[in-house]
Amino acid sequence: MKAENRQCQNCKGEFAIEPDDFGFYKKMGVLPPKICPECRSQLRLTFRNERFLYKRACDHCKKSTISMFSANKTYSVWCFDCWWSDDLDGKKYGMDYNPTESFFEQFKELWNKVPKPARISTNEINSPYTNYVADSKNCYMIMESSNNENCTNCYWIQLSKDLTDCSYTNKVELSYEVDDCYDCYSLRWSKGCHSCLNSAFLLDCRNCTNCLGCINLRGQKYNIFNEQHTKEEYEKKLKDFRLDTFSGVEKFKKEFAEFIKDKPRKFAEITNAINSTGNYMVNVKNNRNCFHSYDAEDNAHSVHIWRGAKDCMDCNTAGRTAELIYNTLNTGLEASNVICGSFCWSSQFMQYCLNCPNSNNCFGCAGLIKGSYCILNKQYSKEEYEKLRAEIISKMKKEGVYGDFFPKELSPLGYNESSAIDEFPLSKEEEALAQGFKWEDTPRGTFGKETVDWNNFPNSILDLPKDFNVSKEIFVCTECKKNYRVIADELSFYKRMEIPIPRNCPECRHIRRINNRGPNKLWHRSCMKWGCGNEFETPYSPERSEIIFREKCYQSEVY
Repeated sequence: MKAENRQCQNCKGEFAIEPDDFGFYKKMGVLPPKICPECRSQLRLTFRNERFLYKRACDHCKKSTISMFSANKTYSVWCFDCWWSDDLDGKKYGMDYNPTESFFEQFKELWNKVPKPARISTNEINSPYTNYVADSKNCYMIMESSNNENCTNCYWIQLSKDLTDCSYTNKVELSYEVDDCYDCYSLRWSKGCHSCLNSAFLLDCRNCTNCLGCINLRGQKYNIFNEQHTKEEYEKKLKDFRLDTFSGVEKFKKEFAEFIKDKPRKFAEITNAINSTGNYMVNVKNNRNCFHSYDAEDNAHSVHIWRGAKDCMDCNTAGRTAELIYNTLNTGLEASNVICGSFCWSSQFMQYCLNCPNSNNCFGCAGLIKGSYCILNKQYSKEEYEKLRAEIISKMKKEGVYGDFFPKELSPLGYNESSAIDEFPLSKEEEALAQGFKWEDTPRGTFGKETVDWNNFPNSILDLPKDFNVSKEIFVCTECKKNYRVIADELSFYKRMEIPIPRNCPECRHIRRINNRGPNKLWHRSCMKWGCGNEFETPYSPERSEIIFREKCYQSEVY
């Protein structure tokens, strides 16, 4: 069987359905998709808001809470404690299925009246300002993460501790502004590093200690700009760079960017990736068109597939032994056999369900905790459930929609507050609204309230006055001009690491890291080493200036 090329019904671009894809669709019992992988991902992401939080009243206890839904949303939103309590009985919203009406229209009616969780979290300790997190302690403004402690302003971090402004880390401690790093300690301003210690401004280094401004190093110590030094020389030069000052950091950033400009890059940031294509992958097998994945196999067209995930396709986040997951959002944590859903943690045999953790054998349900054999939140016997479920699926297949994600009209979010805005940025009028997406106009943040004048602020973190009370100060972002605060634990971290207080707001810092990662997309290119010409799939578009080598050629260049 050969790959079949089709035209996306959304963007009109061409995409291929591979033989393995058809096999997976048959296994899951769904119809092949009518839109391309990028458009499928964009649609799913419009249903998820990870980072934009608001204050609003819980519609149950009436207390003020932190929520991913703005106060002007008309549907019911319950705070963390109320939503997880026995007060939430999703079955009381149950509806009879009407075979003469569209399934999606009936689900929309249910979806609009069932209470939504203000935040998605579980097993949290002293971490109220988080979202899409599990098993976190003393964390503030971390999103899409699990098993972390004492972390601030981070995104998609795992098994990490004492981090600030980090993203996509695994088992990293005491680090700042690092991305895609594994098993590291005390790193600053680094990317793509494994098992590195006490270093700063590293790119794609392994097993390095006390290195500064280096790229492509392996097992080195006391290197500066890839040049070997004695311990004494290194320590003296490190002090001379004055990375405790804002001006020193900015100067070094420019020098490092110039240094790495003519150094070769590996075609993709992948390690031990057998028969796999994508980017940011470690210890994977048979992963096709996957991004940010580790310890996973037999997955396709997915992002954030991790720790034991197997047989997942078209997923944005699935992990902790997730298996047989299709076209979903945030369906990790021991879930299996899930089709078209979101936040079905520890659930099995679920189709078209949103916010239904710890459930099994449910179809078209929302806000149901520990549900079983329910359709549109109505309870059935096992036999009744299986009969009605088969009828609904048969009707949806005749309509050609079984396997399609929920229509964009059912998203509870504005496009500009959804996760889609990071990867698929759109303008309001000409693009988002014209394409049928919603838009959220609630102002986020304040402007012009700053109490700190950067022109008169200490250049070095070491020169802060002893009586400096950070809780009373309001800072202003030098890029977007939005005001922001620095919490006490964050300032203690900067002092401990001797890092100057950042002059950009957390949102601008996040956007910078995301943009630096590049898009979750591949291009077919050739190795740029003279005389090679070997071809591969790479996330580096042809317009980019980096020098890209295939694996074998790259390995010949590392130090």
